[in-house]
Amino acid sequence: MISKSSFVLGNQCQKSFWFKHNRYPETNPSDEAAQERLAAGDEVGNISKMLFPGGEEVPYIKGKHKDMFDITMEKISEGAKKLYEASFYINDIFIRVDLMNKTKDGWDVYEVKSSTSVKDHHRLDASLQWHVLKQIPKIKLNRLYVIVLNNKYEKDSEIIPHDFFKKEDITDIANENEPVIKQNIISLKEISSSKDKPEVEIGSHCNKPHGCVYLDECWPNNKNEINSVFTLYRLNINKKINLYRSGIDTFEKILDISSYSNIQKKQIQAYKTKTPIIDKNIVNDFINKVKYPISYFDFETFTDAVPIYIGQRPHMQMPFQYSLHIQNHKDEKLKIDENHYEFIANHHEDPRRSIAESMIENFPAEGTIMAYNQSFEKKCIESLANHCPDLADALLSFNERFIDLIIPFRGGGYYESNFKGSFSIKKVLPALCPDNKELDYNELDISNGGIASSAYKKMRDQSIQESEKTREKLFEYCRLDTYAMYAIYEKLLGL
Repeated sequence: MISKSSFVLGNQCQKSFWFKHNRYPETNPSDEAAQERLAAGDEVGNISKMLFPGGEEVPYIKGKHKDMFDITMEKISEGAKKLYEASFYINDIFIRVDLMNKTKDGWDVYEVKSSTSVKDHHRLDASLQWHVLKQIPKIKLNRLYVIVLNNKYEKDSEIIPHDFFKKEDITDIANENEPVIKQNIISLKEISSSKDKPEVEIGSHCNKPHGCVYLDECWPNNKNEINSVFTLYRLNINKKINLYRSGIDTFEKILDISSYSNIQKKQIQAYKTKTPIIDKNIVNDFINKVKYPISYFDFETFTDAVPIYIGQRPHMQMPFQYSLHIQNHKDEKLKIDENHYEFIANHHEDPRRSIAESMIENFPAEGTIMAYNQSFEKKCIESLANHCPDLADALLSFNERFIDLIIPFRGGGYYESNFKGSFSIKKVLPALCPDNKELDYNELDISNGGIASSAYKKMRDQSIQESEKTREKLFEYCRLDTYAMYAIYEKLLGL
């Protein structure tokens, strides 16, 4: 049987489709962020029903595709004008249609997505539905739409569905896609009945439109090694694959580096010489811009597909936590709990005003504010200023004092092989400060921003005791983010 999701998967990669169809264990299972996106899709789907209130829903009955089809057709024959999750099973293809609305010209069909723009794979997904529905004589079709979220919509009291969503008419596209849909169905049915997996080379399709859960079945085992061409800094994925296909999978096999970027050359050189590549002029230029006291600062944020607070937009970054370590002068040595301020907003309230007020209270009146990838923190502060106009002057004054700790690394001032072509703090920290458990993210229950965001949102449904435990884990994680900046900057000073 082919479903909507398996059809889209098969269009992305036939080998992945074959693995999924044959129930192979996933080598790279979906992470928590992917699961959260699925939950967001369900939430958006429920809101979309308000576009056509009073409709009838076809229940999902696991494994009973024919039964769900019969229930759908029965509702249609009884005169239903609005349907949610209408189910159809034709020629071993099963689809569930998010919304159907009957007009005088026939049925309008709607595919609902939780993104803020219509993607090509959304159009393909909806085109499959259109193809299936066209095969049912009892259903007269009118138009096909993809519905997405309006990212300019700001919640004001209750969600207003017709403002919250925007739609794109893709009827003509679906009709044009018909030959491709038919051919893909034939191909996928042949693949699903084959005992042999298709031969598909690795490529950019492995992560677009979705990350493959069978990546390790196809990609080389050394793809994450220090000397793998797949770690080359900002080299186009297709160029990396071309190198690999030509037999060049490691730095040792690269004979001519003249066409490579400055950072890529340093990356290769650092590996071959087994020593860091340091440009003290770049490092000193950065250090000379720093003024004490230094405020090492980091935000954590969450997003909601469906806004829950006044003035919140779909998928808007909402700061809920910060960590702040303050180093008053160059000779002051900090411990992880010293000169430290931290804040987590009440998880049952809009966090923006409380976090803004806490920042204003705790930030020093002068000195450098140091962040890692400062653009994120600065955008969050701009968002807080927009939400709290009475605090805007104080908040925006912080943005004039930021300096980005990633600059001396990304600018070529310091490169070490263990960075593996990345200047993220998760790569730079262990390379500069190895074998230090106090600076090891792997020692934490919450080890990255995505997990932190999910954990904070889960607190909404936790008991007091559970939420307190989560708060402590969130504090541990965010505290390390700013202490890590202090540790990294100390290493730069040591040069």
